[in-house]
Amino acid sequence: MQLHLVIPHAAWPDRDAEAEIVTGLALPALSWLIGRGAREKHLPLDFHTWLAQRYGLPSLPVAPLTLALDAPGEAPGYWLRADPVHLRANRDQLTLSDAAPLAIQPAEAAALAEALNGLLAEDGLRLIAPTPTRWYLHLPADPGLDTTPLHAVVGRDIHPALPRGPDALQWHRLLNELQMLLYAHPVNDARFEAGQPQINSLWLWGGGDWPLPATPEAPSDTVYTADPLVAALTAAGKGRVEPPARPGELAESGMLVLDQLADPAGYGDAHAWREAWLALERDWFAPLTERLRRGELEEVALTFPELGLAVETGTGARWRFWRGDRLPWAGA
Repeated sequence: MQLHLVIPHAAWPDRDAEAEIVTGLALPALSWLIGRGAREKHLPLDFHTWLAQRYGLPSLPVAPLTLALDAPGEAPGYWLRADPVHLRANRDQLTLSDAAPLAIQPAEAAALAEALNGLLAEDGLRLIAPTPTRWYLHLPADPGLDTTPLHAVVGRDIHPALPRGPDALQWHRLLNELQMLLYAHPVNDARFEAGQPQINSLWLWGGGDWPLPATPEAPSDTVYTADPLVAALTAAGKGRVEPPARPGELAESGMLVLDQLADPAGYGDAHAWREAWLALERDWFAPLTERLRRGELEEVALTFPELGLAVETGTGARWRFWRGDRLPWAGA
């Protein structure tokens, strides 16, 4: 059995501070896998760019891909993700929190979507909120916007990442109107009274046509993941999606996406990021290394997209005792 582990966000966002942050981080099983394996350097890639290449797509139309999972019966046309977010004023910046810490309830999402549609309908737009955290905007045509993925803006100033394009100012005005509506909505009044962060804006990104003009190619018959985008890509490519079970319960070869580093990296929480590495070592790298040493696995492959590093470690690795252990930040 062969397993390919993909570990996105393995690079700390501030690369100048990375060496200090990883100092003293003990990951013996991962170090053994990398040190004993065949290492290959490639161009460091954002996770979404890596996914597009891996699934054989020229770009990654996130909105129509995840729409196929969240609301498969929706109308064809151009769709944008319009995810609910919280913006916080910080001196001369507006920093963004995604929906994960907002704990949005389905009833809140439905009420806000209904109110927003009253404004959006004037421009021929329609919003749906099939899940509390993933909302979608249907447009009559491609707006020609250059947008920034939500994960790239979390915890950061939004101004450099606002939509760009010929009609960008018109979209900025629309977003301001939506923000004013959200600010005055009873849902946010109740959240304020309860001490919860308000849902005070939408983040537009990931646009594309539905149905998809190109079909993804699943890189493996089975993909183990809890990431909705990876699940959507795999399903569109006719692959089988399975939840990431415990290492000892994996019975078939496949690709395994471990995204535990995403939130700490996005929010710049160095302590939580280090803790996530330790959890990956305990829950995944150590058990899989033991299975490889016992001959229960033929190969464990590792890919760190943002580090530009890929490693393949087979059963013969245990005999390469002359090769020292190596952490992923040491390069090839």
